[in-house]
Amino acid sequence: MPKKVIEKKVIFGGGRIANISPSPKENSPKIVNLTISFEEALKLHVAIEEGLMVLNRHNRAKREGKRTALNLAVHLDPKAMGIAVLETKLPLKKKA
Repeated sequence: MPKKVIEKKVIFGGGRIANISPSPKENSPKIVNLTISFEEALKLHVAIEEGLMVLNRHNRAKREGKRTALNLAVHLDPKAMGIAVLETKLPLKKKA
């Protein structure tokens, strides 16, 4: 009887998400997998890199500079599926 071969997944890196909008509902899926072709991944890479270069121009020593962030807007409409990279600000932290 042949043994089951479990495909190993390679993770290239990741990061934490500061904010999700709209907030996931209780019955929302825990993970959404996005399959991107090589060419589209290159476009996304360039878009993120360009966004990071813009963010890097802000003064990170100041509060406003530290709040700069990228927003990855994932469009799930079947007629216009895609990912847009936008500059944004992190939400202000509430004081306890």
